[in-house]
Amino acid sequence: MRPHSFTHDFPFCEAFEWIERSPVGQFLGNSRILFPIVESVHLIGLALFVGTLLLIDLGLMGIAMRRQPVHQVAAALAPWTWSGFGLLMLTGPFMFAAQAAKWHDNPVFWIKIPLLTVATIFQLSVRRRLKLEQPAKMLGAVSLLLWTTIGLLSKMMEFV
Repeated sequence: MRPHSFTHDFPFCEAFEWIERSPVGQFLGNSRILFPIVESVHLIGLALFVGTLLLIDLGLMGIAMRRQPVHQVAAALAPWTWSGFGLLMLTGPFMFAAQAAKWHDNPVFWIKIPLLTVATIFQLSVRRRLKLEQPAKMLGAVSLLLWTTIGLLSKMMEFV
């Protein structure tokens, strides 16, 4: 078991302790095999989700896919996009549960999670309802900025 560095005056401290000490958190956190498998599935989801969104966002911005309507590409990629999103949403909480103590005191985590919420709401509401028949540069740029920032923050979490 890893040592904890919880700052007890920080919000949600008890909840983070409970999550990491839960049977799921303990099982994944102590497993040398299962955690890497969950992390690998998470990365596959990331590749599917971000890869397909990148193509669609670049199309919306008029940078890519100029010969094919963006809405057709988005429709063709939708099963891959949503499969990737589902894998991320399924594996992310398990990865968090295994390392809640690590993320509790990490300021980058506290930036990433609200931004992830905003990006998900944006994806599920604004972007999904838009008819993608014409380039929508601002929509593509906002989506690209949100998801790229979340990706960078995820990587930064390891170093803070």
